[in-house]
Amino acid sequence: MRHLDQDGMAEVADHRTGWRADDRAVRSGTLSRFWSVPQLEGAHMSAFHPPQPTSVAPHGGPLPRHLRPVSGRRTPVSAVLAALATSVLLVGPGVAHADPADVPASAMDTAWTTADGFRGSPSLAAPTHIVDVAGVPIAYRRFGQGPTLVLTPCLGFSMDDWDPALLDRLAATNHVVLFDSDGVGRTPASSAALSTVRQLSDQAAGLIQALHLDRPTLVGYSLGGFVAQRLVVDHPDVVGALILMGTGPGGSQQVLPDLPDLIAGAPAFDPTAPADRVIPLYFSDHPDALAAWRQRTALRPDRVGVNLTGLNRQRAAMSDWLIDPTANVIASLPNLRLPTLILGADNDKQEPAANSALLHHYINGSELLIYPQLGHAFPFEAPARVAEDIARFTR
Repeated sequence: MRHLDQDGMAEVADHRTGWRADDRAVRSGTLSRFWSVPQLEGAHMSAFHPPQPTSVAPHGGPLPRHLRPVSGRRTPVSAVLAALATSVLLVGPGVAHADPADVPASAMDTAWTTADGFRGSPSLAAPTHIVDVAGVPIAYRRFGQGPTLVLTPCLGFSMDDWDPALLDRLAATNHVVLFDSDGVGRTPASSAALSTVRQLSDQAAGLIQALHLDRPTLVGYSLGGFVAQRLVVDHPDVVGALILMGTGPGGSQQVLPDLPDLIAGAPAFDPTAPADRVIPLYFSDHPDALAAWRQRTALRPDRVGVNLTGLNRQRAAMSDWLIDPTANVIASLPNLRLPTLILGADNDKQEPAANSALLHHYINGSELLIYPQLGHAFPFEAPARVAEDIARFTR
């Protein structure tokens, strides 16, 4: 186990004095922190390294005890989703907004929200292009210079919902490609009745090939992380490296949030709830960060949000990954042979940090960074820190 000191240098720490993920933590979807993490400029951050995986773990070898999912997890997943589906009528629109957490100002990056601050912004100025992928006109944008990053979005996101504070920092060191997925934003829905993770991953792989991108780094955020896992398994020659942000393995391995957080997150599964009720869940403890994100994304000219039909196609893909035991690819993850960076946040109420630890366990040689005191929206709560970590990984 190691953490980063003030200069970003790795230090070895005894496992008894660092991060801990015990049965209670895995069950509740949190990781316990019981030492003082060194202060870093822009955001508090430490690195959590549970025991390295072995290639036999998914095929019968045991997971370390502190990372094992609770037995019988598959039934609770389907039962919880069913309960959420019936409870959405009982949950008021304000239930998901918790009181602000006591987060030090240096942990958040909520400034830089005015139009003057984004004068010359490459992400805001980037034009929208269209490319045909298997008969579907996929809308995409590209900007920046350097190694290529392809960003796959989370639930409720169109291209216009990616935070320019993050995108512009990424573009300083990377060529950034982002797109609207099937039926979302400026991309029309395919002929398929519903979206699945496999379908979305095939489309993303087709986009990479259509744009002649040379083995880019694939960045999967939340639902996009499901898509990214499926893509690197089904299309191993298309991607050169993988970054998974705030995502999980799916199926019976998925670590669920606490019940109160599940109930508060009911709008994510409510087919009548629009994206503007879903996205605030990601900032549930940080309303200042939510307000700053709204200001920054509103600077995009000709902004287009996610319509309800497109959002429900994303919901279908998310549910497919969480419930269908054949949809996830966890049995194939130990066979991956590509550089992988896994980013999580210890206050993530949608994708508990224990899911990041599980992915790290299964992907040999992967690197795992956990951001203390941040939530599911950590790429936008601390964009400078996240962009710096991604830039280091892609150099």
